Amino acid sequence: MDLCGFIQIAGEGLIGAGRQVLQIALIVIPLMVVMQFLEEFKVLEKVSRRLEKVVSVIGISGAGALPLLVGLTLGLAYGAGMIIKYGKEGKLTKREMVLIITFLSLNHSLFEDVLLFVAIGARGTVLQVIRMTVAIVLTAALAGFLKPGQPSRSK
Repeated sequence: MDLCGFIQIAGEGLIGAGRQVLQIALIVIPLMVVMQFLEEFKVLEKVSRRLEKVVSVIGISGAGALPLLVGLTLGLAYGAGMIIKYGKEGKLTKREMVLIITFLSLNHSLFEDVLLFVAIGARGTVLQVIRMTVAIVLTAALAGFLKPGQPSRSK
């Protein structure tokens, strides 16, 4: 390969990467602004309280409901960002972070992943019921093994 060909390929790669970064920024920045407004107006607190009973089944507090919900709907990257943020703020214990990560590892991005499998012939409802059931059972089992007092709050 000659130098001109290499420069052309590198240029196309950089332009493509730049477009991807821009697309991500166009999604993430407004999402962050909305999340900040929701947090300032205590909407997130209300959502967390309403979901507390649901997520307590798998050993997670109401504060952990929101990162879990974001990971379920928007995917691992957004969910991980919220888990890190909440962990640094001391809203989640290390135990809760492990449980949320476990659950999301087994069942994340409810719409995107399922639609990909439906496109190749899978039955979406069956697939999602199986994924959700496995995630709940295994996360609840792990919650039973991890003592609630340990590990302590992250810093």
